Amino acid sequence: MFNATRVLGVAYRGISLEALGMEAGVGYSSTVDIAGNNIEKKFPVVVEGRVQGTKPHQSSKDKSDKKDVVTVGYYTAKGTRILTIHAHEDGTWVEFLSRAGKALLASLQGKEGSSKSK
Repeated sequence: MFNATRVLGVAYRGISLEALGMEAGVGYSSTVDIAGNNIEKKFPVVVEGRVQGTKPHQSSKDKSDKKDVVTVGYYTAKGTRILTIHAHEDGTWVEFLSRAGKALLASLQGKEGSSKSK
């Protein structure tokens, strides 16, 4: 079933922020909301967030992260994943850029550098 919650330009599909808040806790949904706003500003091509479950868990990607996390992927309109975050209940998150995200970040930084030098 399709379900979307709008946060500025990022639509959360599948699991809504409301459902995440009820099942995982308000701290997690608040973190995802704040992260989404931040990510939208940093990567304007991101239009969709996909919450990957409502059960906080230990990160299998980052063994040094001792906090429970909820995983959220962020995608372009064409479905390209730009990054994934591990959201924590305390309002912090860790970002993991995909290859496409790293290339996009490099191109955005290149544009900033060229406009600053003129």
